[in-house]
Amino acid sequence: MEQQQEKQSNQNDLFDELTGIYNRHGFFSAAEQLLKNYPEQPFCLIYWNIRKFRVTNDLFGRDISNKILIHWANNLSEILHDELAVYGRLEHDNFVCCVPERFLNNDDWKKLGEISYTSDEITYNFYSCCGLYQITDRTLPISNMLDRARAAMDTIKDDYTSIYAWYDEDMWNTILEEQRINSEFKTAIAEKQFKVYYQPICRASDGLVISAEALVRWIHPTKGMISPGTFIPLFEKNGFISILDRYVWNEVCATQQARLDQGLATVPISVNVSRVEFYNPNLCEDLRNIVKKHNISPELIKIEITESAYATSPVQVLTVVEKLRSYGFSVLMDDFGSGYSSLNMLKNFPIDILKIDMRFLDNLSNNPKTAIVLESIIRLAKWMNLSVVSEGVETQSEWEYLRSIECDSVQGYYFYKPMPQENFNALLDEAAANSVSLLFHSLPEINNSILDVFNLSNTRESILFYNMLDGMGLLALSGDNVEILRANKGFYETVYNSTSKEKKILNKPFKDPVRSIVIEQCHIAKETNEMQQFRLDYKREDGRCVRLYVKLRYLGGGPQQELYLFSVHNFGEQQKAES
Repeated sequence: MEQQQEKQSNQNDLFDELTGIYNRHGFFSAAEQLLKNYPEQPFCLIYWNIRKFRVTNDLFGRDISNKILIHWANNLSEILHDELAVYGRLEHDNFVCCVPERFLNNDDWKKLGEISYTSDEITYNFYSCCGLYQITDRTLPISNMLDRARAAMDTIKDDYTSIYAWYDEDMWNTILEEQRINSEFKTAIAEKQFKVYYQPICRASDGLVISAEALVRWIHPTKGMISPGTFIPLFEKNGFISILDRYVWNEVCATQQARLDQGLATVPISVNVSRVEFYNPNLCEDLRNIVKKHNISPELIKIEITESAYATSPVQVLTVVEKLRSYGFSVLMDDFGSGYSSLNMLKNFPIDILKIDMRFLDNLSNNPKTAIVLESIIRLAKWMNLSVVSEGVETQSEWEYLRSIECDSVQGYYFYKPMPQENFNALLDEAAANSVSLLFHSLPEINNSILDVFNLSNTRESILFYNMLDGMGLLALSGDNVEILRANKGFYETVYNSTSKEKKILNKPFKDPVRSIVIEQCHIAKETNEMQQFRLDYKREDGRCVRLYVKLRYLGGGPQQELYLFSVHNFGEQQKAES
């Protein structure tokens, strides 16, 4: 009697309590025996999954969900009852069957892709998909065969136009590569194999670098550069993206801090925030704390989010963006126009900058409607006081067209490809040596017309400034250091009676007692927001002293550097002339 009960108990361990068909253990045993009993018969493994079944469970409750699972299992039993096959429920809404290949010639099995279930006069429609593995290697464990069938199913899990997919070896190689990448992640972070590349963003009017986007690259010690398209989606699935994002944010902030500590010019850098991060309650504080740790202004770090993130979880994203902006960060909406909620997003979303991918506007030169769409977006953005960046600019004709419709900024291979940090630093240093425009663009309150004047380009404004009779210039105050960034021809004639000293005076810190006097007047000009006038005795390099009458006005600035406009008049020469 006890032996009979034990045998019955063992039998029960092989079957799913809810549906009555094989459970995982029972299916593995039955499928293994089936393949042994029919060694010449070609078989196929099918892995089924009911799409979005968790939603069904949340909407209708566990009782209805269980009835649907039972109904699905009954349909599977009905289709296979005359076949040389075994089938079972692995767990939750995942089912599996091992059937002869000839069974697939009959389309009845495809009926499981779309199922209707009626309960209490209510009809529920739900859908499933499956992956198929042709059993060619019978030495593989059944679990490994299932892994291959599931890998095929995963490729169409979110594609409602496909019911099934066949497994191929490329899928398995992809899985193995993903496992290798996952296993190497911690080492890559520890050894700083991830490198931040910077792709400059340029002012559309003249191509001047005014900002940049931080992009991550994995430089593997043996495999070389691994494409972000390979590891970013994987890290978004397994949660590693949170660690990688913070790694990049820290690297960018450290770079900004290093340049500021050395007194070097820099520009705002935009960092990407993965859409899965918006479910992290600590996101805003993490970003703010990283910026504080490196003692830089939030104005130097911009936050890029994708439109798809907003479309997927608008409430979470909206809350995060509002908080980030209250902390002083600017927010960019990347890939604008690629989704279906763009206009609604603009109405509700408190962003600062739109980024439009030119690939969204393919065939710009041959399709007049494309131009109408782009011009309308830019005009709409200006009405809403938003700046527009067009990314993916690859030709001069695209650039010229964007300038003609008054697009603010451009980014793309026509200007610069993503580059390593050292190359980007060299680019900033070169630009800083030739122009003060980098500094201007880190101070958003300064008008573009002032920028043009001090750019020393061939613009009418710049030429007029340089040839003014009066001495004028621009100086920068950083802590207890003050230096002249730009000066016109009149300045050198007033102070030196020539222009030969031009290169020797720029970008050199003032010395006392001139330094202390100028700093004091700068502070007063900023506090009162009024022009300051004072006399200054300046000792030139040749030992002669020049008595100057100086006017000084505060232009704007941030926590690291302030800009002041000044004019000089040779008071000593005037006294001589009067006497």
